[in-house]
Amino acid sequence: MNNKLLKSKTFSIGSLYQWVLASFIIVSVPLIVVIVYTVLDVGKYTQQSQQTLFQAVKHTESSRVLLERLISMERNIRQFQVLDEPELFTSYLENRAIFLDVIWSLQAYTRDMDIFEKLEIIKSTEAQLHQDILTKSEKDTLQLAKSDLSAFDQLTTQARALVNDSEKRIGIEADTLAARSRHMQKRLIYAAFMGVSFALLLALIFVYFLTRPIRKVGQAIRNLGEIGFEEPIAIAGPKDITELGIRLESLRQTLNRLEQEKELFIRNISHELKTPLATLKEGTDLLADNVVGELNAEQQEIIQLMKIGNINIHNLVENLLEHQKIIATQIDLNFSTFALDELLERVIKDYQLLLQNRDISIKNSFNRTYIRADYEKLKIIISNLFSNALKFSPINGTIGISLLVEKDKVEFIIEDQGTGIFPGNQPFIFNDFYQGEVPKFEGIKGSGLGLSLVMHYLVAHNGTIELLPSNDVYLGARFSLQFPQSKDLN
Repeated sequence: MNNKLLKSKTFSIGSLYQWVLASFIIVSVPLIVVIVYTVLDVGKYTQQSQQTLFQAVKHTESSRVLLERLISMERNIRQFQVLDEPELFTSYLENRAIFLDVIWSLQAYTRDMDIFEKLEIIKSTEAQLHQDILTKSEKDTLQLAKSDLSAFDQLTTQARALVNDSEKRIGIEADTLAARSRHMQKRLIYAAFMGVSFALLLALIFVYFLTRPIRKVGQAIRNLGEIGFEEPIAIAGPKDITELGIRLESLRQTLNRLEQEKELFIRNISHELKTPLATLKEGTDLLADNVVGELNAEQQEIIQLMKIGNINIHNLVENLLEHQKIIATQIDLNFSTFALDELLERVIKDYQLLLQNRDISIKNSFNRTYIRADYEKLKIIISNLFSNALKFSPINGTIGISLLVEKDKVEFIIEDQGTGIFPGNQPFIFNDFYQGEVPKFEGIKGSGLGLSLVMHYLVAHNGTIELLPSNDVYLGARFSLQFPQSKDLN
């Protein structure tokens, strides 16, 4: 898959910056709606409150003015009746004009029919009284009857009642406004809760969609390190994230090509080495058997060194070939039942020359033990662990080998007296091609695949391996391998 094909299969709209900006705007919409709704609702409530209180206060003030004018009208008429001064009657008429204006004003603004009817009664009663006053004032002397005076008292009483009603109305309107305020507060809290919840939900949705392509990038990078380079990388999302995915795909293709070339090279070089190694081994064996003539002691020593070198190189090549098999195909196990102690003795015999060359002794502790496993894979496991123990053991050292059998498992322990594995290296010793410290004695450096093969084949057998702490006898590496013991060994 080339980049052009990958671009055609990916889908992106805008950059990450544009996505974040659009998300912020959309998430802000519910909050803006709540704010606008709150401002409008509060403004409407404020306006209604002002109008209500203004009308209530104005009605109360007008009622008081109405009462004051009635009292002034009564006082003017009474004084005019006694003093008969025209100015007093004129003052009466002026107060009456104000009285009528107040009546008309109250009737125009009031929405309460009960108050409107009371004002109408006051107006009609005063009109009748005024007509009587005008009729009697046409005579030389104004003589008001008790009924006329009682009419003033009645009007005053009605005006006072109107003032009291207005004052009560202020209290009622205040209570109504307070109740409306509480209702509005609940409504605004509910609106704010709904708006914030919806905005939070939108934010979570956008966070998920914004971080999903980033998570895919992280997963693609982890897959490159853990799974390999076979799975194509295609990331849809913002433009810049998609471009990053395209670059990762290009990198994956390059790494995949390099990995294939590396595997092909290792496979070819390993096979190419096997033929000359076989020839070298055969020639060395012929020399050691004195086929071409008797060899002296120095020549025999050289032949022994050549054999040791052949063994080391052969192990390296075999490990490379086994590693390539693991990478290229799945591990297929060929189970059979065999004596594990015999396999151990065979491995020790294979390394007998190296043991003698470095004066390393074997301290074994095992009896006849049968196990059901893949013979060749188990031989590779034991051989690599034994080779490592031999490589790092000092001259005249000892390698301990023991087998412990329990009901459902077999434990194999191998330990040496070398320098051990440094704590900083321990997490990586089972990685492919990882190499720890070089052994102090002269020899061929390992490939870093021995323990890696051990781990691969152990996992295939459902076994486990553990690095034990050193003790007084074995200061070096101490490995404990545990294999499940099958009940059926037939």
